[in-house]
Amino acid sequence: YYICIMSRQIQQLEQYLDQKIQTNVPLAPYTTFKIGGPAKYFFIAKNNEDLVRLSTFAKKLKIQTYVLSGCSNVLAADSGFDGLIILNKAKDIVFKKDNRVVADAGVWLMDLVDKTIGKGLLGLENLVGIPGSVGGAIRGNAGAYGSEISDCLIGVEVMRGSKQFVLNKDKCKFKYRDSVFKRNNDLIISAEFQLQKGDKEKAKTKVKEILQKRNNKLPMEYPSAGCVFQNILINSENIEQIKNLRNLPPEYLENKKVPAAWLIESLDLKGKTIGKSQVSNKHANFIINLGGATANQVLQLISYIKMKVRDELGVQLMEEIEYVGF
Repeated sequence: YYICIMSRQIQQLEQYLDQKIQTNVPLAPYTTFKIGGPAKYFFIAKNNEDLVRLSTFAKKLKIQTYVLSGCSNVLAADSGFDGLIILNKAKDIVFKKDNRVVADAGVWLMDLVDKTIGKGLLGLENLVGIPGSVGGAIRGNAGAYGSEISDCLIGVEVMRGSKQFVLNKDKCKFKYRDSVFKRNNDLIISAEFQLQKGDKEKAKTKVKEILQKRNNKLPMEYPSAGCVFQNILINSENIEQIKNLRNLPPEYLENKKVPAAWLIESLDLKGKTIGKSQVSNKHANFIINLGGATANQVLQLISYIKMKVRDELGVQLMEEIEYVGF
């Protein structure tokens, strides 16, 4: 009965759009983890018009929907997703006056960094090499090397219900790897950034150095979802617990942050394997797919790491990755 209703809704959706929606499309080829079962329905939005129209009609028809773009920070279930996956491939970047840039949510972060530097506009260089899209980076307030994507952000164009408007930066409630978008149903359409004119060649050199560092430090040769856990921010509630950690480097206390990788590594969990999923020997906050890993194996490994860190160090790790279809 449910399947009949769902397929009728999808037929209506196709009539609205005058475009076909694919069925039973495996998610694994699209995710950077190379893991994930079939999406019952699947549509690639090539521009913002497609994205907004499809999202609007899907809401009206009460179809369960999940928007993906870079698919880099997600673990998709082995059973797939029992609804509509919209893959956002809207890729426009518009350069405005006063060194402002507007990028679609589907723009690959690496492309945005490349193109802005190409125009001599600086501010996003530290984010180079972070896999994923502008929309995903904003949702999780992605960052690296002391910068976060919110640093240069002016506002985010969103769709909430049937209304489209710009949410100013202060309304986005950015925190460490967090934003209001993790708690509401806003669809991120595009984002505007305030950049600065600068030395293009110096920026290119900096980008090369960062990419080199990332390649040396991270297990780029295996599929993964990037860092699995958030680093631990030191605050008044946990400082005494953190101070008691054995061999804690003093700079962690100074920087008020303990890397999740350090906690995991301190328990000798590098190389820990469940099935074909493994804690990387190169970087302990990466779980890698050795080839043929299942989402269930990754989930078991995540649970095991959290249990060990909690039981032996008294620290509760929180995932940075998103779960799709669980």
